[in-house]
This record gives sequence, structure tokens and C-alpha cells, in this order.
Amino acid sequence: MLTACLLSMKWLKSILVGVLGSLVMFLLMMLGIHGTGIAPFNLPPSAAFLEQLGLNTGPLPLLVHFGYGATWSLVLVGLYGSDANVRRGIYLATGLWAFMMLVYSPLIGWGVFGIGGSGHTLAASDPLHLGSTAKYVVATLLLHLVYGSIIGGLNPAWIQSEKSSTRSTA
Repeated sequence: MLTACLLSMKWLKSILVGVLGSLVMFLLMMLGIHGTGIAPFNLPPSAAFLEQLGLNTGPLPLLVHFGYGATWSLVLVGLYGSDANVRRGIYLATGLWAFMMLVYSPLIGWGVFGIGGSGHTLAASDPLHLGSTAKYVVATLLLHLVYGSIIGGLNPAWIQSEKSSTRSTA
């Protein structure tokens, strides 16, 4: 019973770590979009994807963003468990970024790696407008590296603390 409870705590903690990593990404994007104006897009990519599908309503973009972050944190723990680390988190996040550049970006209308999409021709005020390609590639990569560092750093730390507390109570 105790083992099952601790296993479920591991997964709950991993979900929370993924949500935290997604929150940091989201806050940095909002700062770039609304605070400093340096973001090359008007909507975070998850919201832009839903906008393109006509589904950018209510809390759905946030649920998708945080759900995606929680899911990939679970995948990292599922693959590596307590052997997860920052390097593996960054590798996973870099793979997610590449998938975004090759699949989601063209679906949004921003082109592969932000090149050649219709988003460049839209008015700067349009929700799906995409500005500088270089800014887009670099900003989204940096955001993914931050996310990967968080999930790769916190997940194993929480798993190790869980193991330590189990040993001390046994």
C-alpha cells in the first residue's frame, strides 16, 4: 500500500514539475509579448495553433499548454525515473522544439522554422502574425531549454527526496 502511494506521488510530482516548467515558459512568453514587446508573435504557439483551428476560446489554450508540459514531464520520468537529469530534460525539450518547428509551426501558418509561412504577411496586429524568423527560432528554443532544465532538474530531485523519506520511515 505504501509503495503504491509513493508511486502515485512520483507521478503527481512529475505532473506538478511539468506544470511549473510550463508556467515559467508561459510567464516568459507573456513578458515578451505584453511586457517588453520583443516576442516575434502575438500569441503563444499553443494558442496560435488553436486560433488557426478556430478553437482559441476560454481556458483551452492554457489547458493545452499546461497539459502538454505535464505530459512530457511524465514521459521524462517514465523513460528515466530517478536517472533523469538536466541534460536528458534538455534533450527531450530540444526534440519537442524541433517537432514544433517542423510540424506545429507550419500548421499555424508560420512555416518550417518560421520560414515562408503566411504569418509573415499578416498585419502586425493579427493574432497569427509572425515577425522575425531569427527571433522566433531563438526565442522558442530558449523557452524550451528553460522548460527542459526545469523538468530535468526538479524531477530527479523530487524522486530522490521521495526515496530518502521512504528509507527513513522504513
